[in-house]
Amino acid sequence: MAVIADHRVADEALTLILERLDEDDEEAMRAHNRAADRCVDARRAMNDVVPVTMGGLQTLVAHYVRYQEYTEGFERIATVLEGCDSTLRFSDLQGEKPQCLEGVAGANRPSVSEVVSAHRAAWDAFQVAPDEDVDVDAAMDAQGAMQDAFDQVLLTPCANRLEALALRSHLQWWIDEEAELAADYQPKYAIAQARLAEISMLLNGGVP
Repeated sequence: MAVIADHRVADEALTLILERLDEDDEEAMRAHNRAADRCVDARRAMNDVVPVTMGGLQTLVAHYVRYQEYTEGFERIATVLEGCDSTLRFSDLQGEKPQCLEGVAGANRPSVSEVVSAHRAAWDAFQVAPDEDVDVDAAMDAQGAMQDAFDQVLLTPCANRLEALALRSHLQWWIDEEAELAADYQPKYAIAQARLAEISMLLNGGVP
């Protein structure tokens, strides 16, 4: 929800600028370029999110439909869902039949425990990595590994309540730990907050 909202705001801001853009005005063109870059970044962040609930999938697809030119979003969803063999019918979801879960087979993805452990290890390694002034390559490698590991944390679905509890605990730790750098981590910080809120909501509702 957070990345969709961010993309919508960025796109509307760019559209407003385009409506009154004077291409001979250098300052206006710089503002346009900044708005266009923000829109591209917001779209990429949105495309990197994998829905973990049916509601999230429906919301994301509805948003892509609104912006029909963003077909790579649908292609990414299709790629993520490939291999998730399932006999689950939407009518079963509407009927809230517990037995429908028996027809669902998960894809060969890493577990929550694996991605949490990998991210914590990458985060710890980044804390002791050389400063950029000392070894820029080592610093960038450590930062990239940490970011890649956190991307996996945000993308990995929970298979059961224990995994949801573990992921909620890890996200809460990271959000608290990086609070002072929240602005530097956007939009991932907002994504983590949204994922934490969603998991908490599901757990409070009684995830099996």
